[in-house]
Amino acid sequence: MQWRKRGRIFDSGSFDLPWFRGNAMMPLAHLRADGRLRLFVTFCDDRNVGRIGWVDVDPADPSRILGHSARPVLDTGAPGSFTDNGILTAYLLRHGGRLYLYHSGYQACVNVPYMVFSGVAVSDDDGDSFTSLSPVPLLDRVAGEATVRSAPMVLEEGGRFHVWYTSDVSPGWFDADGKRKPRYDLKHLWADSPVDWPRTPGQPSLPLRGDDEHGIAKGTLWKEGGLYRLIYSLRSASRGYRLGYAQSRDGLVFERRDDEVGLDVSDQGWDSEMIAFPERYAFGGTTWLFYCGNRYGQGGVGYAQLME
Repeated sequence: MQWRKRGRIFDSGSFDLPWFRGNAMMPLAHLRADGRLRLFVTFCDDRNVGRIGWVDVDPADPSRILGHSARPVLDTGAPGSFTDNGILTAYLLRHGGRLYLYHSGYQACVNVPYMVFSGVAVSDDDGDSFTSLSPVPLLDRVAGEATVRSAPMVLEEGGRFHVWYTSDVSPGWFDADGKRKPRYDLKHLWADSPVDWPRTPGQPSLPLRGDDEHGIAKGTLWKEGGLYRLIYSLRSASRGYRLGYAQSRDGLVFERRDDEVGLDVSDQGWDSEMIAFPERYAFGGTTWLFYCGNRYGQGGVGYAQLME
């Protein structure tokens, strides 16, 4: 793959929203019936607490902003809930005439900075509003995955549902640069519905390499040429976030081919330190890749065009 960067679309300075003063993270693309491409995005406030809103763009020219949400479509939960310290976008699934928005919920902790588990909300009005289906997580803690089960990607196939997600990996949390940081990779499990998932650990699907890497996070997945293809976020101690590419014949175990991703940081500017949280979207013969920039999305959200 070869991508041509088209620039930044927006950052926290683009809109006057009290709940958006920091990071813009994890864009998800949904083409609405009115022809607008709605990017659901995690907007973080000045305390780095995330809420889910949206930015509408022209699908033929994503640099042209058509509108944005004045209020979150999904807000933080009640004290003690799994979303009480932030709620982040993860994946969109169209199924049975409904739009399912999978999300990750953060809770602040003492001995580790946070725990993060996963839930789902549904929309029956083309993404204008969402209703959470449960106050407890779809992906809750299980043996061996005690603090992180987040960022699910869901694909229906043959009446069953693939679920890929990020989870803890041994030896777990570590200290670096005066902070506690998690180690996590990609797991897979099968489900019989989009909202009823087994309470068992998943199977390893995409592993880390070496001691420097410590995170495989939010990706974008599609099927093409008989393969499951995945562009994902790869986190390392030395470089922060970059993008990687992997593919699989069965969707269960992926082969890493990171040198084929075709997109890296810029020499200067908003995405010169990090690129992360990709979202692939094809429209009218053109394929876009939306992604986030420096400092975990403080640099904003931009996009690139697939050239070959």
